[in-house]
Parts: sequence; structure tokens; C-alpha cells
Amino acid sequence: MEKILELEFIQNYAMAISSILEADVTIIDKNLKRVAGTGEYKEKLGEKIPDDSLFGEIILKGYENNIGNCLEEESCLKCEKRNYCKELANIAEPIYLNGEIIGVIGIIAFDKDQKKCLLEKRASLEEFLKYMSLLLESKIQLAMEKNKLEDQIKEVINSQSNKFKRNKYIGRNKKIIEILNLCDKIANSTSTIVITGESGTGKDLLAKYIHSVSDRKDELMISINCGAIPENLVESELFGYEEGAFTGAKKKGHIGKFELANKSTLFLDEIGDMPLHVQKKLLRVLQEQKIERIGGKDSIPIDVRVICSTNKNLEEMVKEKTFREDLYYRINVIPIEIPALRNRKDDVMNFINYFIKIYNKKLKKNILGVTREAEKLLIAYDWPGNVRELRNIIEYIGNILEGSYIDVKDLPMQISKNNGINILNRNLSQIMGEYEKNVLEELMKDIKTVEEKDVLAKKLGISRATLYRKLLSYGL
Repeated sequence: MEKILELEFIQNYAMAISSILEADVTIIDKNLKRVAGTGEYKEKLGEKIPDDSLFGEIILKGYENNIGNCLEEESCLKCEKRNYCKELANIAEPIYLNGEIIGVIGIIAFDKDQKKCLLEKRASLEEFLKYMSLLLESKIQLAMEKNKLEDQIKEVINSQSNKFKRNKYIGRNKKIIEILNLCDKIANSTSTIVITGESGTGKDLLAKYIHSVSDRKDELMISINCGAIPENLVESELFGYEEGAFTGAKKKGHIGKFELANKSTLFLDEIGDMPLHVQKKLLRVLQEQKIERIGGKDSIPIDVRVICSTNKNLEEMVKEKTFREDLYYRINVIPIEIPALRNRKDDVMNFINYFIKIYNKKLKKNILGVTREAEKLLIAYDWPGNVRELRNIIEYIGNILEGSYIDVKDLPMQISKNNGINILNRNLSQIMGEYEKNVLEELMKDIKTVEEKDVLAKKLGISRATLYRKLLSYGL
């Protein structure tokens, strides 16, 4: 509250009033500090005026207004600066905010002509100052609401940025680490990114991570799911429209996602579902860095970093002519493919432990972990729904579990019936490889030294080199 009147527009208001009245204006805050002024007082901003001055009495006693010959006013007679004060007359009005005096605005006469003018026009100038005081109150309230909203937005942005810092992105798989390293390298680039991967692999999380480590992180990332919006509305959502552009258009028009994302990042989720006629306009926007609202005539320049995602094969769609070839090459500057969870089994337990912590807190449970038997089944399961499916299953178990450890009996049927191996859609080599990997992973848990590995190789009837090669191939 103490710095309310230090907003930038306050000085501009003082200068505008001064030019209209052809007199000097000053504005004092509730701490008697001069926050705006013209003429001689323009050079004295930040100075404190005496407590026993006219303005001081207005703030302390709440006088509605004061006017008069400064040399004759009681407050001036006892002012400590009376002997060298150049003010001959003034009109002052309190500035209110929600019923509380937060300052004073005054018109000052420094010579006899100005003094005569002030006294002769007393009534009209009082009304003018009252109006200016109300106008300032309204303007200050709007500025405070705007600042409050901006602070809330910054809080959301900071929260999102912290949420998607590297150490928060679950995954320790070698491929995931490589992807994160790449994201760090290209974060500040303006080149377009296409993130591909099956549904539930976390494409949206990776987009948010890229934004959170970029030089655009202080702005809110804007997202749009191209497959979740009716086909006839995608264009207006992306590019906006002017008033009267079509039947049902809003009176003042509509700002599109590209304009909202100016100076920030726009995430086009499921771009493979974008209608062909919108793809053509998107290509032009990416090439020209300008947009035109529907029904508009003016081009609006934009500075937007575009990240796309899809679970579809865009190359196949190009061949089938369901996705524009020119747009494909324009957006596919930096391709990133997130592997399915079945291809990064070393991350399964990382995710499980992470989600156990989340749902322990959310559901007020105390799950301590997973039994060895249940862990084997969870790791062996193929996770067709990827991380999203895993999260849902842990939430389900969190709701029904009565003990402290997740056991085989607590697992959903699709996992427990596998008995460790999912043979659907696999050839014999894949099935045997999965089984061999599980066996070696189990045997290697307590082995630390080279000598112990030699002993294991002999027990398995293979050479040490063969054992090392298999461990390397399985990432063990």
C-alpha cells in the first residue's frame, strides 16, 4: 500500500493536469513523500514534506479540501518551511482508495497572477480536482488489479517452470537422458520441434520441459489440442477472428492462440489431426511469422516458438495425402521420438515409486513399496498405455490396497495373468530375449566384482565375453 502512488502513470497525470490548467501540480502520498510534480517540484520527487504542512493536515485530519492564501492559512503559519516557501496559494484534494486517504493532489500558485487565477476560479477548480481524484482512484484500482493478475500469472509460470525442471522429469533411461540433453541444447532456438511417440509417453511433459529451460520461460506456454477441437473451429482458435467475421462471432472478436503465445511457446498437440485447409494457413504463418485473423485485413507480426506433437506416423500420412508434405518438412526441423515404456523397462520402477509417493499423499496412504514377485510382473508387462496407464494403475492400487506393500494379488488382471511374459504380438526371439534379460537381471543383483561375473559365466555355461556382451545388449 505504501508505494501505490509510485505507479508510472501518476507523473504523467500531473503533467497533463498542469498543461490543461497552465499551473503547477504536485501529488503527495500518505507518507508525505512527493511522488509527482511539475515546475520546481519536478526536480524534488522523492522528498518528504513537513508533517505540519497543509498537505500533512489533509492526510492526518482527512479534510475534504483546502484552498486559500498560503500566507494566511493556519497550517502555513506554523510550517517549518514557511520562511523560504515560494507557494502563494494552492487548492488541494485528498486521493482515496477504498475509503482510505492515500495521498493528496494539489494545484500550486507561485506568483501573484497564478494566485489570483486560483482564487477567482476556486469553485470550478475544486470540482475539477475532485474529478481528477476520482479518476486517479479508478486508475489506481485498475493498475492494482492488473499487477495482481500479473503476479498470479508469474506465480503460475514459476510453478510450471519448477515443476518441469530436469530433476523433476521422471526417467533415467539412457535414451531419455539423451533426449533431455538434446532439449537443453535446442531450448533457446526458434526452430520448430516435432515430438513423436505413442499415446501416454509424456509428449506434453517434454514440451513443457523444453519451454521451462528456454529463454521464453518467463512467459506462459500456450497449448492447443488439434484433435479435441471441432474441425470448423480449429482455424479461429489458432488465428482468432474479427467482429462480424461469421455468424455467432463475438462482438469484439477473438484473440487466437498464436497471438496469446507471442514472445512465448505454442504447443500444437496432436498436429496429425489438424484439418488440411488449416495446415495450409499454418504453413504460411510459420514461413512469414505473421498471422491474419479470420475476417481481418491486417497482418499481425508474431514471435512464437512452435512445438508440435503427434502419436501418428506423419510420413505415412504424407504418402496418403492426409498431411501436407510442405508443412511436414517445415515443422520437422528438430524431430524427437519418445520411446514407449516397454522399450525402457529400467524406468518402470522409477515411475512406480514416484507415483506411490504422489498417491500416498493424495489418498493419505502409507504404501512402502512393491514385493519382488509383483515387481517382476510389473516390469515384464508391456504397458500398451505407457506412463499414463502405469499412473492410473498405481492410483487404482492406492485406493484398494490395505497393506503396506503392493503384491501380485493387488495387480490388475491384465498384469497378473501375464505370469511375467506377454507373448502377444511377439516372435520367439523377442520372447526368449525378454526371458533371458529377466534371468540375467535377477542373477546380477548381488554381483559386484569381475571374479563374481566369471563364476556366473561358468555356471551359465558361457564365456565371460559372451556374458559381457549380453549384459551390454540388455543395458545391465
